[in-house]
Amino acid sequence: MWLTIFLIPFLKYPANPPTVGDADTVVLRGMLYLAFIAISGFSAVGFSRLYKKLETKKYLAFVGYAVFITTVFFIMPPSPDEITAPMDLVNGFRTMSVVAVTTFWVAEAVILGLLWQKYKTKLQES
Repeated sequence: MWLTIFLIPFLKYPANPPTVGDADTVVLRGMLYLAFIAISGFSAVGFSRLYKKLETKKYLAFVGYAVFITTVFFIMPPSPDEITAPMDLVNGFRTMSVVAVTTFWVAEAVILGLLWQKYKTKLQES
């Protein structure tokens, strides 16, 4: 999920520091980013269902998703804003954004995994 919900959309529409970009395009940028998240996520669900239905050549589901998302990547419009801030600042912000979101996903996975194990143990005891 981290790949389809976060990383792939981030590669198309990376995070920018505050005050980078035109205030008039905030809604457009947000809509483009959310649309790309939805397309990536729903297509991943669709291709995972295809994966389950395929008895042989299951790799075709992965190839199909890669081709589909690459096509969408090039069809979707680029970010409407020009970046005028120093690229060192922008790249540092983007790197820290990836680290922060990845840390969140890892923490969420660990916590939910531990809770699931506890719940599963209680189910087996009863």
